[in-house]
Amino acid sequence: MGADRAGLDRALRRFTVPFGRSNVVVAGVDGSESALRAVRWAAEEAVRQGAELRLVHAELPLPAGVPDLRGSARRALHDESTGWMHDAVVTAKEIAPRLEIQARVEVNTAARFLEQESETVSLVAVGPRGIGGFSGLRLGSVAVALSERSRCPVAIVKGEQPVPDAPVVVGVHGTPANWFVVDRAFDEAAVRGTSLVAVHAWIPPLGTEEVAAAVGIGWSELDAARASVVAQRLASCADRHPDVPVERHVVHGSPAHQLVKFAEHAALLVVGSYGDDRLGGTGLGSTSHAVVQHAPSSVLLIRPGLAGQIENAGRTA
Repeated sequence: MGADRAGLDRALRRFTVPFGRSNVVVAGVDGSESALRAVRWAAEEAVRQGAELRLVHAELPLPAGVPDLRGSARRALHDESTGWMHDAVVTAKEIAPRLEIQARVEVNTAARFLEQESETVSLVAVGPRGIGGFSGLRLGSVAVALSERSRCPVAIVKGEQPVPDAPVVVGVHGTPANWFVVDRAFDEAAVRGTSLVAVHAWIPPLGTEEVAAAVGIGWSELDAARASVVAQRLASCADRHPDVPVERHVVHGSPAHQLVKFAEHAALLVVGSYGDDRLGGTGLGSTSHAVVQHAPSSVLLIRPGLAGQIENAGRTA
């Protein structure tokens, strides 16, 4: 445990804002109310984290083959973009009048622009759907693409403002990559002055407790073992935030279903993305994909890019 803690401390001191990144929170702007909610959230988060705020908008490229000899189409699109950006800056200033705000408009696709931004900043926030999004869809194409390819944490900002003092919820398990996720959840609870709800969900074997007991498998013993792992994981991060109250839950069922359930009354749900990234890929795991699609609260998705450094630091402690 001591080696784990020492390794985590070294990794977090070095990589909380990784080398080559700026302490900047980015929000995507597209003229929609969904995006303005993301701007409000990002402004509050920038204040909480002592960061700068950058608002970015990808101005639509002209379709191939469309003539624009006098530049009128380009000017119209730029005027529209400028108006949207003005509204976003005003919105951010209403939330945080003293916040330093940058504004960038670039002819690009939204997903590519935000992915490029994610390479050098500390956080990117977007709404679940932009202009033209279908109300029946849980998540728009830009949010999906960014969730799968961002190189920094991504906030999918959903719904209205959470109830004051609503907790931060985090999914907990025992892998090294989960260290950074849990520690970030503690950070988010601390800056909000709220509690942390730690959820570990698993699917017990053999369908029912009675059937399992008939072959000598006790669910209560398995629950206790998993609760011990959860306690160790939380203890490895809690000493950095002794004032954050923590609730621990070991529950039965699909991790995605349980996290979505606990998120119903949360200020924020913090989850990691562990899918193909364990093998160097960029896709989401099944749990994180389901959570970002269906959670009613805003979701902070932590990419596992630091997992290797954290794990290696723990091994050499």
